[in-house]
Amino acid sequence: MSSMIDAKHRGWQYDTATKSFAFLVEDRNGNVTKIYDEYGLKPAEVAGTDFFVDGNAGVDTNSGRSWDSAFKTLAVAMAASHADIAASSKGWAARNRIFFKADASVENLTKFAQKTDIIGVGSMDWRSKGALKGNHVVPNTISYQGCRFINVEFSGPTATGGDIITMASQHGIEFIGCSFRGNSTTAATAAVIATACVDLRFLGCDFTGAFSDAVIELGAGQADGFRVEDCFIQGANMGIDIPATVTYAANKVGMIKDNVISSTLACINDALGTTFVINNRLRTAAAKGTAMAGCIVCGLTYAQDNRCTTADANNVVYPAQGTI
Repeated sequence: MSSMIDAKHRGWQYDTATKSFAFLVEDRNGNVTKIYDEYGLKPAEVAGTDFFVDGNAGVDTNSGRSWDSAFKTLAVAMAASHADIAASSKGWAARNRIFFKADASVENLTKFAQKTDIIGVGSMDWRSKGALKGNHVVPNTISYQGCRFINVEFSGPTATGGDIITMASQHGIEFIGCSFRGNSTTAATAAVIATACVDLRFLGCDFTGAFSDAVIELGAGQADGFRVEDCFIQGANMGIDIPATVTYAANKVGMIKDNVISSTLACINDALGTTFVINNRLRTAAAKGTAMAGCIVCGLTYAQDNRCTTADANNVVYPAQGTI
């Protein structure tokens, strides 16, 4: 694996030493883990239980432990994984995996699964992801933490759109290499609304469609470690909205870095003012406004090397480069 780990690696990577592909995930400390190889098999060193979902051929009364006995719905698989983690001390520090194969499985999730990776496999039309369609609402009365979605496509119901994911007090939730599609008949409102969610991460994700509200929106409460990195975000309102009612604990601020964002209103609105906003490429249909506020609002001492294009300005560096 050492030949592969020379930079940020997330998603499918080709190992020139073994001449094979693997799906890699990088954690917040820069550690890279092989989640599964090109045949869908996990490395021997990965602990935990595997479950399988086939949205077309699965049956929810199956065991879910192989493709031949796959579950039909992700909700049933997540409940099984959650119970498996909690069943004994062998699972308490483990991380389970759910392999999710579906071309637009229609579900409305109300719970996640603790310490579980949901990994999209197969394809939805020409797109190489497992696809999930619905409005998913996980309230603060549910405490299933540490769930990661990898290579999954999310969209709202075809006719009604709505907010795709709404969650409160869900910690350690990560979306890695996922897609959020807002182009339902009635455009989706938001991709994700997250209230008081610590260590919420969006890494290498795509957001497309005419989202009629902010694409990613934080609600009031603690949001330590919030991170949006290497994403492509498009919407018909704001891109990322962080209101002043959000809080970070000392030395646990968020970061928005290396993204491309195209929106109708401000691409980044950090009213809190203490999120690092670094090296983003921003385009809005709005005028630049005072001090580029039509495109970006954030704390100046937390911002570096962003570029902004508005209705009346092109490729402006924000904030302006200082001198020594």
